[in-house]
Amino acid sequence: MYPRTHPGALTKTTRPTLASVLAREQLFSVLDERQHASVLWVWGPPGSGKTTLVASYLESRELDSHWYQLDSGDSDVATFFYFMGLAVTRARGRPSGSPPLYTSEYRRDLGAFSRHYFQSLYASLELPFALVLDNYQEVSPQSAFHSAILDAVAELPPHGCIIVISRSEPPASMVRLRANQAMQMLGWNDLRLLREESDAIVKLWGADIDEAGLGQIYEKTQGWAAGLILMLDQAAATGTTTALPVASAPQLIFDYLAGEVFQKFDHATRQLLLMTAFLPQVTESMAIELTGEPAAGDILARLHRGNYYVSMRSGSTGPVYAYHPLFREFLVTRACETFLDSKGQRLRRRSAALMEAEGMVDDAVDLLNQNQDWMESKRLVLEHATEMLHHGRADTLEYWIDEFPESILEQDPWLQYWRASCRFLTSQRESRLLYEEAFALFASMETEDREGLLLTCAGAMDSIIHELDDFSLLDRWIEDAGRLLSSTEWQSRKSGPTEAEARATVSLFISLVLRQPHHPEIKQWSERARKLCGRLRETMSRMSAQLLVAINLNYTGQFSQAKELVTEMRAMFESPDVPPLALTILKDIEAMYYMLNADRDACLEAVYEGIEIAESSGVDAWTTHLLSNGVGGALGAGDLDTAEELIVKMREGSREIRRLDLCNLHYYSAWLDMLREDYVAAHRELKTALRLATETGCPFYVMLCRTAMAQVLAVLGDERRAASQLRRVHEGAREIDNPLFEFMSLMVYAHSAFEHGRERSALNSLRYALGVGREHGFKHFLWWQPAMMAKLCVRALQAGIEVEYVKDLIRQRNLMPDEPPLEVEEWPWPFQIRAFGRFEILRDGKPMGFFAKLQGKPMELLKALVGFGGDDIQEFKLAESIWPRIDGDYAQRSLTTTLHRLRKNLGIDQVVALRNGRLALDPRFCWLDLRAFEELTRKIDSCLKSAGSSVSMECVNRLRERLLELYRGPFMASEGDDPRYVGLRERLRNKFERCVGELARYFETAGEWELAVDCYIRSLEVDELAEAFYRRLMLCYRELGRQAEAVDVYNTCKRVFNAELNIEPSPETKAVYERVLREL
Repeated sequence: MYPRTHPGALTKTTRPTLASVLAREQLFSVLDERQHASVLWVWGPPGSGKTTLVASYLESRELDSHWYQLDSGDSDVATFFYFMGLAVTRARGRPSGSPPLYTSEYRRDLGAFSRHYFQSLYASLELPFALVLDNYQEVSPQSAFHSAILDAVAELPPHGCIIVISRSEPPASMVRLRANQAMQMLGWNDLRLLREESDAIVKLWGADIDEAGLGQIYEKTQGWAAGLILMLDQAAATGTTTALPVASAPQLIFDYLAGEVFQKFDHATRQLLLMTAFLPQVTESMAIELTGEPAAGDILARLHRGNYYVSMRSGSTGPVYAYHPLFREFLVTRACETFLDSKGQRLRRRSAALMEAEGMVDDAVDLLNQNQDWMESKRLVLEHATEMLHHGRADTLEYWIDEFPESILEQDPWLQYWRASCRFLTSQRESRLLYEEAFALFASMETEDREGLLLTCAGAMDSIIHELDDFSLLDRWIEDAGRLLSSTEWQSRKSGPTEAEARATVSLFISLVLRQPHHPEIKQWSERARKLCGRLRETMSRMSAQLLVAINLNYTGQFSQAKELVTEMRAMFESPDVPPLALTILKDIEAMYYMLNADRDACLEAVYEGIEIAESSGVDAWTTHLLSNGVGGALGAGDLDTAEELIVKMREGSREIRRLDLCNLHYYSAWLDMLREDYVAAHRELKTALRLATETGCPFYVMLCRTAMAQVLAVLGDERRAASQLRRVHEGAREIDNPLFEFMSLMVYAHSAFEHGRERSALNSLRYALGVGREHGFKHFLWWQPAMMAKLCVRALQAGIEVEYVKDLIRQRNLMPDEPPLEVEEWPWPFQIRAFGRFEILRDGKPMGFFAKLQGKPMELLKALVGFGGDDIQEFKLAESIWPRIDGDYAQRSLTTTLHRLRKNLGIDQVVALRNGRLALDPRFCWLDLRAFEELTRKIDSCLKSAGSSVSMECVNRLRERLLELYRGPFMASEGDDPRYVGLRERLRNKFERCVGELARYFETAGEWELAVDCYIRSLEVDELAEAFYRRLMLCYRELGRQAEAVDVYNTCKRVFNAELNIEPSPETKAVYERVLREL
């Protein structure tokens, strides 16, 4: 931020201290009347009393104000913002809350910055207030400064105004203010002294002039204040007043009169004035140092008291004097005529040295350049270049450098380096070319300047990285930087690496990530860069580096380290004065981290906060990347509408978009098309994205695009090309040791393999991918396809692959196939209801402990929903079932109340869905064994119908196991003979027995007698009255030659039937038994 003090800022931002001046009450009243306008424009020729009028008015009215004296340096608007910010810091006594520095990142949107800046500036003033801009004419007509002042006007609060003091009328850009009456003018005709004011000034000076003489003076000066004062000086010195020369230019008249008065000063005064003429401001110590005159302070004070065009402001160490611009122009001309050749050069050099010592670097450089003292100017420029860029004054620094002759520029690498640095954020391409020139100059030096070489390498790499256009250009710089940093000496140095070594290391690592992720030493550079990020002194360099390090950590799946980095950066930026670009970068890193960790809400919160910061500040360098993270977070959560909104924002910024940003735009557009099942559009967008990624030369993005392209090609039926793309991605991911890319590519490959019937290959890929995912805790990846992931999770649970990790993934990502996987009981359903055998409810796989609460009507309603099949049940039917003997309307109201109580007890409203007067247990939230049973029996029927073809014994056996697991006993057995359940119970029992019988006979036909035996035994365990199964079991034992066991089966059947039904087995069962006995 701003330093607490800056000598150069003091005179620019301090209101002049007035000697005895005339209070022009008539003009004060005019200013009072016109102060309702936002802008008061006070203009007139030099010496017309503009500054004195405004300063005395503010003093008279005791208005709070900021005074700013403009000069040509303020044509670089960053200079104005910097020195005005210093004034606020000085006024507040602390940097906190000061307006922001206008650093290079703000240049893309000066308006947004200006608005924010002036809001902060005005907050430091008490209403009513005035912002005074003196010497407005000094600013170049082409400067962006004028646009900033329009923003200053727009942000003015009520009872605040801007007073402009100028020698000229407002520029054309401010015509609108005049048309809207937001500006009031006070011109030369207003400023002219009235006769009575002229006479009053004469009396104020103590001059003894009669009425006729007063008339003559007014006639000659025509109300021109400067002319009047000089004539009074002349009269005091000579006793007479000379006629003014015939000339229209005030400067010529002033020079004539000043010359007359100047000659009357004593020699010491004349010498002091001439020798200090090159100083824009003079302190006593500066004057003594320059002139050797011990009484210099007294002379300056006397000149100020005598109104000899010497103003005074209070400085930190005493009075600071400045000559009126007209008077100083006169003095500079005289000084150049007096001190010729080497004397003049020495005087200007000494003046520049004094200005440098006082912190007036801008003025010192300008004077040295005028003096063509290039070596001294170069020293000064190079010493202050870092500070100038930190303060956002790149234009001024580049202007200074451009002033040097080409013969010097062509030979000095440091000047070229700083020239390149000035262009960095406005034109990375020009910046890179200048860094190349600087590097060549450094490399040609006889004595190696290692610091210069390293900083130039870092600058060149950073230019290429931030241009996001052609990363192949990084190859030569990776080689050069690697060579320069290959020495291990600096790594073990007690003082640690230098700034240049730290910058080059970080830039080299990021270059390797983007261009050469397969580099054999990338891990070592990663560790070094991570440690050295914090050593970068400049906030924005550190932030930009950490953003790119975070990108690498996130996109290689190192989430724990990425989280540590986010935590570190948050701690760094707890101050309210953090630059907006730094905050935007922090939000970008947060959004990326949350996106890849599947936290949509946190991701979008970071994105919207970052966009708000960017829009309010105008700093939007990373907005496209920030938006892309938001798109990824939204698409990963299936929020397609939000994703589309963010993509539209990305497109709106595409007029200045960089090639890699454009690649991102097409990639995310393809992802959206894919989720909307517009595969042709997705393919079209991905072709463009892949081309751009290839042209950019970034392997990371090429792999991203190839992975996505593979899935699109697979969906479109081109499995061969899809497999080829995935093979290249997987090989690349293994080569660069990127587990996230391995996980992503293998999941896509497994899905494609399953779709095309390659079960073994698919399962192998799925097993490896999920192992990687579990090890690294992956929850998301770019190009996330919920439908694909849901299918793969079903397959994984069916095969018993990484079951707990898969279940966690399903829960965290809310995965669900289009058709709920009823046959997969391992699926982590929020609720499971088992109605076969004992009625049971499970929440997240565990028995619910709320049965004490869920009694009475809510439990009856839940059981009724199950008893009616769980789907599409009319409300009136349920109401009649539960309240059969009461009025229909009352029953309906009771149902509504009971439904509310049931949902509240379950904790998830969506479990019981109500649509169009029909209730259902939502299959996405509630697994019901009845549904799974019905689905399974359909599969069994289908499977056995085609048993003669391609159905395997393994498949049929799996169906048998699943059937026997599901049917744990009669449906709703605990409800006894309740007529609501009896019919369905019998139908399900018959279906069970039929399926078991068909499966067992399938095994019998196939000669798999043991499987048939197991089938019958386990069926009888849940339904011991299924007499047909006893007969078939006896026959199976007979085929196996185990007649004794067959006899035991008959005896069991007889005992059960006698006990339960009080009957004997049927003749058919007895016949089988007797046949077995004969064979014993």
